[in-house]
Amino acid sequence: MSGRVAVGVALRPHGVKGAVRVEPWLDDAGVYGRIEEVFSREEPVRRFEVAACHQGGKGAIVWKFTGIDTPEGAEALRGTIFLADRKFLGGPDEGVLYFEDFEGCEIIDEEGSPLGRVVDMFGAGGNDVIVIRTPGGEELLAPATREVVLRREGDRWIFRLLKFDDED
Repeated sequence: MSGRVAVGVALRPHGVKGAVRVEPWLDDAGVYGRIEEVFSREEPVRRFEVAACHQGGKGAIVWKFTGIDTPEGAEALRGTIFLADRKFLGGPDEGVLYFEDFEGCEIIDEEGSPLGRVVDMFGAGGNDVIVIRTPGGEELLAPATREVVLRREGDRWIFRLLKFDDED
C-alpha cells in the first residue's frame, strides 16, 4: 500500500494572508483537519506544514501553510496536487481504500483467472468505479464495493464481478 495519497488540488489563493483554496478529493471533509502536512506530487520532497484548516464555500477546503503569507505565494501553488501520508487518513483496517491502493495492480477473480490491471478510478454517485484494462485491451468497470473487492493478496486483488442476465 502506498505511503501517500492524493487528497486534493490547489485552486487559487483565499484571502490576503496566503491561504490556499483546495478542491478536496476525499469524501470525508473532516479528514482534512487532521492532516498536519502535505507534499507536492510534482515535487515529492516539497513539504507544506498545515498551520490552519477550515471549510470553504462550495465544498472547498482552505489550508494556510506555514511560510506562505501572501496571495502571490498561494497563487504559485495553483494546480499543485497535494499528497498526505496515510497516517493522517483512514486505512484498510477501517475499510478505507484509495486509488493508490489499486493503481497498476493485477486483478484476478476468485478462481484465479486474470481480469487485467487497474488503470483508473472515478466517482460515480454512491460509490467509486475501478477501471480495469483487460489482457485484450478492453476496459472493464467494477464498482468499488465490498461485494466486488474481496481482498488483497500480495500485489494482486481478488474481485468478484457481478453477473447480469442478458434476458429482457
